[in-house]
Amino acid sequence: MKDSKLPVSTKVLYGFGSMAFGIKDNAFAYFLLFVYVQVFGLSPDLAGLAILLMLVFDAVSDPLVGYFSDNTKTQWGRRHPYIYLSALPVCISFFVLWIPPLDLSQFELFLYLLFVGIFIRTAITFYEIPSMALGPELSKDYVERSSLLSYRYWFGWWGGLAVWCSLWIFVVYSSYTGTTDARYLPSTWQSYGLACGVVMFIAIMVTGLGTHRHINDLFSPEPNKISVKNTLKQLWETLTVSRDYLVLFLAGIITSVASGIATNLTLFYYSFFWEFTPLNILTIGVTLFLTPFVGILISPYLAGRFGKRNTIICMFLFAFIAENIAIFLLIFDLMPSNDTPYVLAIVLVCHWIAVAAQIISYTTLGSMVFDTVEEVEKITGRRMEGTLLAARSFAAKCMSGAGAFLAGIILTISSWPSGAVPGEVASETIVSVAIYVLSISTALWLLALFVFSRVRMTKASHENNLDNLNYSES
Repeated sequence: MKDSKLPVSTKVLYGFGSMAFGIKDNAFAYFLLFVYVQVFGLSPDLAGLAILLMLVFDAVSDPLVGYFSDNTKTQWGRRHPYIYLSALPVCISFFVLWIPPLDLSQFELFLYLLFVGIFIRTAITFYEIPSMALGPELSKDYVERSSLLSYRYWFGWWGGLAVWCSLWIFVVYSSYTGTTDARYLPSTWQSYGLACGVVMFIAIMVTGLGTHRHINDLFSPEPNKISVKNTLKQLWETLTVSRDYLVLFLAGIITSVASGIATNLTLFYYSFFWEFTPLNILTIGVTLFLTPFVGILISPYLAGRFGKRNTIICMFLFAFIAENIAIFLLIFDLMPSNDTPYVLAIVLVCHWIAVAAQIISYTTLGSMVFDTVEEVEKITGRRMEGTLLAARSFAAKCMSGAGAFLAGIILTISSWPSGAVPGEVASETIVSVAIYVLSISTALWLLALFVFSRVRMTKASHENNLDNLNYSES
């Protein structure tokens, strides 16, 4: 693209497809551990282990998909063939994830979660990485990339949140008309899987078709002889040649693990710590629709005014404090009683602030990874957006992988009861979980902020890279 300012229509169509990844990410981060433990009866440690082991396959599939999409040369460009081919497998496998046979043993259920989870995560990789890699090609402008990423996070967040709220509307209605809280019924999650699969298919196709007209404007690679030796050599060089990229990758993994502990335990907090009704949970979800607007309006401004590194550090610190206030109050017995409306108000406000700050942080972080594309190209002579963003995608998956594993371990060592019932879980167990969460999260977040402080990239260095590569945008 020659213009530094992208049309809004391009940003919208590019961002719309992130609903698919947003739904999948929302499901793995918030629902999967809870559902397999509380609904399907898998032990927390086995559920967490299955989700963690999926990362082993992601570590291989993510960079390979990125690399091959970087080097694909077709009449539909580098990225679009992967986008179109991923739509149906994503739709079907996501539905299958939520319909395990109910007569499986613990080990069989563990294997079911593991292998179906690997398939859906690999299928979404074939969409997300090539799709995400379109971003650095659509704009090379330092601030415009933050705006472009804001739209992508906006739709990703709204996609996941729209399904979240739709689910809880269904749960509220079913709970009032039935005899059982519908969040604990397998049929609820079957309907959820089917609805999500359809929406994900539509979202993927919209971005593929909506950005198809830009194919001729995008970078086309020179023919590259692909061999195992050459592939591994180029992958290693691409991922290690930029110091800032390595710093961002490491920091991204740490923040994702830290965030993942909280997200995987969110429904445990809502259901057992605060004893929220489905209507309470729906209320929180509805208010969160406003948070992406904060990212769209503030992320580009903060990036231009204070620099991306400083924005990330400040916003992540702000998010960590807000997210853990309620847990801190619980540990020291300072939270109001669960039968008062103050608990919902405190959790809602703190969670809203934390999510808004995290959206700004992750938007800015994604934009910084975009900026390493030109640095790597300057050194290697290759544009490898897919490969670079694959490693970032892997870091993000640590939220539902390593985060879920640690959450499962915390529940296990705290003696979380099988078939737990809200209001009947011992206070000692709840406080034990809270202490472990706060201790581990604090250590991880402090480490992540320190790593982020080592980034050297600035707007001036990015523009210097563009000049050296003879990229000129007006």
